[in-house]
Amino acid sequence: MAQRNYFHNFANMEIKSTILNKIHKLSGYALLLSIAFMIPTVSHARKKDKDNGRGMAAYVATEPDVVPVKAIGEKRMVHAAAVFIRTSNARINSKYKEGIDVSHYQGNIDWDKVVNGTPISYVYLKATEGASLVDDTYERNLTEARRVGLSVGSYHFYRPNVDWKKQFDNMTSVVKTENQDLVPIIDIEHRGSVSAEDFIADLRSFIEKVTAYYGKKPLLYTYHNFYNRYLQGEFTDYHFMIARYRSDSPTLNDGKDYIMWQYTQTGSIPGIRGHVDRSKIMGNFSLNQVMM
Repeated sequence: MAQRNYFHNFANMEIKSTILNKIHKLSGYALLLSIAFMIPTVSHARKKDKDNGRGMAAYVATEPDVVPVKAIGEKRMVHAAAVFIRTSNARINSKYKEGIDVSHYQGNIDWDKVVNGTPISYVYLKATEGASLVDDTYERNLTEARRVGLSVGSYHFYRPNVDWKKQFDNMTSVVKTENQDLVPIIDIEHRGSVSAEDFIADLRSFIEKVTAYYGKKPLLYTYHNFYNRYLQGEFTDYHFMIARYRSDSPTLNDGKDYIMWQYTQTGSIPGIRGHVDRSKIMGNFSLNQVMM
């Protein structure tokens, strides 16, 4: 009975061993099969997520993609442009809201006495007139006024009977952008013998040409009555300096606001012999608004 049981047990052990080996082999096959089936299953799941818009970033990130690189480059270019600041030689003296304008009529000016004895921040210098006239004190006044720290601009005296193109050539040959702090002034005081329509048409052509050349709109100067008679409703997008020599500031018929008021032509200032025109910036306006 014991020997039989031994062989019986041995036989059982052999059977179990065979069965276990087969089970291990089957398990290995099953494992391989499960891995094989898992791979397409994951791929399919990713594709499904991509289609749904959820797994796109994770799936695409495994492949080279030039789009993000291009996007980064474009973003940097935009950023660089956004922080770029245009440089300028213009200097704005904002200490006071008053200024003067001068020409050869004031003779040889002592600019050190001017700034030490008068609360002014800006000066407009006569540069040119008509087709050929150049003020013979312009260059010296320009150098000296800038040296003492005033904000400096230049003006052209407009002659309506003279070809505006020749006037433009004269003005731009003398008034150079690089040594101006303020936009130029077009001094408009006469209509001449031309019709009102031709006067406005030629003046507009001249002003637009000057605007394009300097890249800034010039300041327009005229008298209170002249504006109301010939210029009201015209050049509405330009700043004006209005001359009126009374104690009360001028009112324009069309209600336009003006940036400067020339309030006297008989001002007295240390360093300048004789009378001088004086002006001031109005209300909430500032000199920055006419910076070159």
